Amino acid sequence: MKQQWSFSALDTLFFKESRPMESVGGSQLASVFPPPVRTLIGAVRTSIGEALGVDWREYASGNHPLHAMIGGPDSLGPLRFGGPYLLSHGQRLFPAPLALLQGASGQTRLQPDSKVTRCDLGAVYLPVKADPTRHDAKPMEGSLITANGLQSFLSGELIPSTEIRPASDLYTHEERLGIARDNSKRVTGDGLLYQTRHIRPLQHANLQIGLVLDGLDNTAVPESGMARLGAEGRLAAWQRTSAPVLPAVRYPAKAQGLLLMLLTPALFAGGWLPDGFVTDSEGDADMWLGELAGVKLRLKTSVIGKPVREGGWNMVQRTPRPLASYTPAGSCYFCEVVEGDLQQAQAALHGLQIGQETEYGRGELAVGYW
Repeated sequence: MKQQWSFSALDTLFFKESRPMESVGGSQLASVFPPPVRTLIGAVRTSIGEALGVDWREYASGNHPLHAMIGGPDSLGPLRFGGPYLLSHGQRLFPAPLALLQGASGQTRLQPDSKVTRCDLGAVYLPVKADPTRHDAKPMEGSLITANGLQSFLSGELIPSTEIRPASDLYTHEERLGIARDNSKRVTGDGLLYQTRHIRPLQHANLQIGLVLDGLDNTAVPESGMARLGAEGRLAAWQRTSAPVLPAVRYPAKAQGLLLMLLTPALFAGGWLPDGFVTDSEGDADMWLGELAGVKLRLKTSVIGKPVREGGWNMVQRTPRPLASYTPAGSCYFCEVVEGDLQQAQAALHGLQIGQETEYGRGELAVGYW
């Protein structure tokens, strides 16, 4: 049965960006938020092991019964995850879609152009503003939306301002200054100052970090506890509850196709292009043809954000993990259904996970209409 693990900071939290400490120089190391999923998975698996009284040295040797329950350094065993995401007052928040633009003059959506443009990508349909008069509109980077806001967007509507949560309403940043030390000599190191930026959740936001877990079948794990979370091992409280579900989507009368929105970063072999899609020409336009969950789709255009770089730390082998580039959450794909009913296709794809590393929560889709 799927369950939600939610983490609440007791003070500040720090989730180090992918740059190593020694490469920083005089600049500041920022905090990634929401944090990388591997960080939360590590906290969950550590909490499970601690609850069962595991000997971690024996576990690290590679021959331990716990491997059958939570996996090892390079495998999750029977566990499957979804997320991560933020919660405010217990309600899941979602990334602001990159195909929705906000300005002082109001909102507008991006949609496929009606004419083909020849550029370095070929002869393609580029995304254009549905309302070209919104000259100052731009993506709402860092903002989050509620379930009602996501439902409105996927139903082909604009998102009410009351359903948008700017990052500044949820948490603040705190700068910290530190210096490396030699514990064996009890002295600090010369020239080893460093700066970090922590995350402090605002009290009125009642902010938590959520993660969906499936595949855990053990009643010995408690319903709540404490864990060291992220860099510097900041203390956080966790609890287990029932997993949330994605909001239903209303079918708009003038729907032309499906809009696939990434709720979590995705790893594709072709960079931004979902696995299994190949170039397909229709008339004088270049598009991409593929299939997801048995639904044949023609990808017309997309709105993609900057790649997310994630690495991590292998706690068993005590080595850094290689960096990988992920397509960011909020990215949108505008597709036409090649065969079948539009509403049936939406129901089949809504909540699907695509790409690689789906067991780590990668590539979660919310599917609506454009």
